Amino acid sequence: MTKRWPALILTAAALLAGCTTPPARPPVASAPAAGTVQWQYVRSTSYEAGQPGLGMSHRYQSKVGWVDVYVYGMKRSDWAAGIADPEFDEHFKAAVEEVRLAGARGVYAKVEVGPVRDELIDGQAFRRVSFRVVHAQSKKTYESFTFLTGRNGRLLKYRMSFVAPAPANLDAIAREFIERNLRSGPDVPKAAHPLLSI
Repeated sequence: MTKRWPALILTAAALLAGCTTPPARPPVASAPAAGTVQWQYVRSTSYEAGQPGLGMSHRYQSKVGWVDVYVYGMKRSDWAAGIADPEFDEHFKAAVEEVRLAGARGVYAKVEVGPVRDELIDGQAFRRVSFRVVHAQSKKTYESFTFLTGRNGRLLKYRMSFVAPAPANLDAIAREFIERNLRSGPDVPKAAHPLLSI
């Protein structure tokens, strides 16, 4: 690991604490059919002023969970597309470590890391990992995914969290959100159109 990664992991983990906090009113899990989940844009947060390179996040919320869409460069603007960048593997491992560190810091009472796999969504190559976490304060269990890719010279990360018991078709719900978000542009939050029928 290069010398800069440990500091970046700690910085990202510090920011992660605010992003892993469930919505004020936790959504109620149900079993919607794919294509029927209504995602509402909630807010955007910029991290650039305090930590250059960490970009922005956009949060969306639904009855089944919430999604944080991160667009950032880690002080680079030349990330290779998809998962091909020479530093991609190292950064993906750091993203997984962020969640483990959140557990070590007490944000989560329990963290289980699932398998890692590569997949293609709407022509974009992603690396994906799943988590099962128990939030320390609420004691609620969440199924979570991280999808990471390089796009337009920057990194694009989706952190998706679903209240357990989660719908059986989480993969379809996650893929549909990402497909729609890629087509509409991850850089632009949908404040003007708050309900995305996904």
